[in-house]
Amino acid sequence: MNKFKVAILLGGMLSANLAQASLMSVGSGLVYDNVANVTWSSDANLFATMQASSPGLVANIIAMVPVVMDTPNAYDTPSNSGHYNLSSSDFGLGYMDWWGGMAFMGYLNSMNGGTGYLGHSTWELPTTYDQSCNGYCTNSMLGELFYTGLGGVAGTSIATVHNSSYGLFTNIQNNYYWSGTEYAPNPGAPWEFDTALGYQSAFNKYGNFYSWAVLPGNAGAVPEPAGLALFGIGLAGLMAGRRRPSFG
Repeated sequence: MNKFKVAILLGGMLSANLAQASLMSVGSGLVYDNVANVTWSSDANLFATMQASSPGLVANIIAMVPVVMDTPNAYDTPSNSGHYNLSSSDFGLGYMDWWGGMAFMGYLNSMNGGTGYLGHSTWELPTTYDQSCNGYCTNSMLGELFYTGLGGVAGTSIATVHNSSYGLFTNIQNNYYWSGTEYAPNPGAPWEFDTALGYQSAFNKYGNFYSWAVLPGNAGAVPEPAGLALFGIGLAGLMAGRRRPSFG
């Protein structure tokens, strides 16, 4: 077989293997999901970790993000005003209500003089793409992560059934996680995802749930896979072999 055809075939095989990947560590506490095209914090309960090392975290969050803007609803302060005044009661030990989760994302984005946590200032709560599914759904960042990225099974805890990518993360809670997406028919009840069952539904904003921070796109510099690097070297060698010296 022609050497260049072999090189092209090898390149195609490597590309196919890379395309099949779902979750990969990109360093600095970040995990890239190439299916949803988002980057997760490898710490699935970053708030609790930061809270343990900084007792004044809640006060700092409130000072940085005292007001959370939302779609007008009955739980606003004042009611239906489109904004909510944050207080310490919005936070618990490792968990928070929806406004607390939104404020925590704002705090991460404002850290380090505005450069943000880990050098990124686009942290957010996960998005729910389609509001037509209430149940065992994959139409959200958390749903895709649960079923595709981590190999979860409907009706079963992610702590019990998962694939090897589960080891890329720490502090995954067997509980409810907030989505940043409000439920359109009732903006006082945003979406949430339960990792104990793989189940998504809408719940009142004052629920005490967890927050998994995520960034849009690939926020890390993905190292060139060794196989792809070797392929490049091999291809360069083949091309060099095709060239013949020219003698005057």
